[in-house]
Amino acid sequence: MTYIVKMISDHWLGCETIESVCVKGVILPEDHLPHTKLLDLQPLPTSVLKNELFQGYFTFDHFNPIQTQVFHSLYHTDENVLVGAPTGSGKTVAAELAMFRVFGNYPKSKRVVELTGDVVPDMKAVMAADVIVTTPEKWDGISRSGQVR
Repeated sequence: MTYIVKMISDHWLGCETIESVCVKGVILPEDHLPHTKLLDLQPLPTSVLKNELFQGYFTFDHFNPIQTQVFHSLYHTDENVLVGAPTGSGKTVAAELAMFRVFGNYPKSKRVVELTGDVVPDMKAVMAADVIVTTPEKWDGISRSGQVR
């Protein structure tokens, strides 16, 4: 099997090329899932935070299924986590769980920078920040053009 790939530069006018790519003999995974299945877990109570201050922050008693599934990774590890879920599914609470870990385990004061809207960020403040709060779209724009600024 051969694919034709056309590449066009987004930086240089008229800079493009067409290549044929042979994928004969390439073995692809049979069951490649683009996401982690939502497990049928018992919802975790907010008491698993073991911190009354953190527990009091929430107006509910149990985390939803998505928050329950990612709880351990967010609250008990320093691993990177990507949570992709529909609007209204609890991603903000998931981010708050990660923040609680940071503030609970590393109590010194933090420099927090918020990147939202159409405001041009102060890159020195961004580089000095311990925590950056932003949207995926804003972060994409900052991270792609950061080396130019």
